[in-house]
Amino acid sequence: MRAEVTMEFPYKHSTGETIGRFLAGLKEQKKIWGQRVTGQGVVVPPLGYSEVDASAGGEWVEVKPTGTVTAVAIVAKPLADLHPSTTPFAFVLVKLDGADTALAHVVTEGHERVKVGSRVEAVWAADDERTGTIRDIARFRVA
Repeated sequence: MRAEVTMEFPYKHSTGETIGRFLAGLKEQKKIWGQRVTGQGVVVPPLGYSEVDASAGGEWVEVKPTGTVTAVAIVAKPLADLHPSTTPFAFVLVKLDGADTALAHVVTEGHERVKVGSRVEAVWAADDERTGTIRDIARFRVA
């Protein structure tokens, strides 16, 4: 005799003050916020502290939804259960204008042309589809 049992552990966790404010900016304002920290400049997404001296994050700074690709990996054959797109795309690190660090995201429009140094711009999810996650920036496209 045999019985199959499926166990689940659904849970939610708090994003905390810093990431919560960053995600709220994406959802509610369609704005990307970074935080100025000692020794690192404007960090996006914000950490809330400096990795250089562990001091607390300072001033909040709005950065532009445009930026420059600093790293790229093309995914020519995405896997449905693994990747964020079912069509070819590129994982990228984007140093947004006004930021001193890079944000990880995807390029789906123009992915075949994207390379280090390409200029890209954020494409926002529709107003009724934004949920307060990094996917409120639906993707980046080559500018």
